[in-house]
Amino acid sequence: MTALDIVLIVAAFALILAGAETFTDGVEWLGRMLNLSEGATGSILAAIGTATPETLIPVIAILFTNSVDSDEIGVGAILGAPFMLATLVMLLIGATAFLLRGRRGRGTLRVDASHATRDLSFFLVLYTLALALALLPVGLHFLKGYLGWVFLPSYFVYLYLVLRTPKKSELDLEEQREEEEAFEALTFATYLRRLGIAVAPSRPPFWLVLAQTLIAFGAIVLGARFFADFVEDFSHAMGFNTLLVALILAPLATELPEAANSLIWTKDGKDVIALGNVAGAMVFQSTIPVTIGVLLTPWQLGQFGTVAAVFAILSGALIWFQLRLRARENALPLSALMLGGSLYVVFIGYVLWSILAA
Repeated sequence: MTALDIVLIVAAFALILAGAETFTDGVEWLGRMLNLSEGATGSILAAIGTATPETLIPVIAILFTNSVDSDEIGVGAILGAPFMLATLVMLLIGATAFLLRGRRGRGTLRVDASHATRDLSFFLVLYTLALALALLPVGLHFLKGYLGWVFLPSYFVYLYLVLRTPKKSELDLEEQREEEEAFEALTFATYLRRLGIAVAPSRPPFWLVLAQTLIAFGAIVLGARFFADFVEDFSHAMGFNTLLVALILAPLATELPEAANSLIWTKDGKDVIALGNVAGAMVFQSTIPVTIGVLLTPWQLGQFGTVAAVFAILSGALIWFQLRLRARENALPLSALMLGGSLYVVFIGYVLWSILAA
């Protein structure tokens, strides 16, 4: 590891973080301008926008990084995003709601139980299938080439179900209001306004929205390329498992904006969009990126990857059961989020124990 390597990884993280935040904002504004961002459609755009950065890392690692570790970097990044969403981000949402229960005026999370249950059902079924494909005996590995095509159409089935659901309930209207309040000003327009250029951040021109989206996308791609190189060099220098390093570091770079938004929304009492955005992103992460991993890599998760996948499923299953059994009047007990989310802490402890015992 050299000083230049450190500079490059800091720059890569900065590019991915800044790109992820501005790209998501740009996608939301594009949807609003095309009249696609109302109700559940807004949640779809938000989920796709926030999930794009973490999807680009494995795509670039697998397709455009010519190294022996490119597959492991890609698989680690694919596993890391849903694992962090299902555990750590859920834990932080629950902890934020608990610590601010006095200010929020309630000790539960207000959710759209039917929508959240649907999202988690898709995640649990598809992510369990992805794990099962990784655990297939050698003689049955050929099934991966067939079943790997299930994930992509499954996401379009999910989109169909979301879009055909009537959006006239009180919670649907609440989610729509929360989405509109959450994205009030275009990032680039705000910066231009500070420079003295006459642009209304709440009414940006289409060309500026498009420019922000494309520039942010380019920043994410460039940052992802630097990140893949760093993970390989760092793993070799420290003697660590490449998949493990990508599994832990990749979501820290790509999920921070999404986690921060969810915590801010939870603090402000916008629980429906806080949980809905995370659950929607989990569905995306268990379909599109998994398709890439299953079809374009050996899809070997290894010791740490398998444990991370199992923990993500356990956390999601716990929240699903709580939604089905205890979410009375769309109020989710915070224990569902915090107990399942604590598995992230258990995983880090397991990793440290494994490294020290080696």
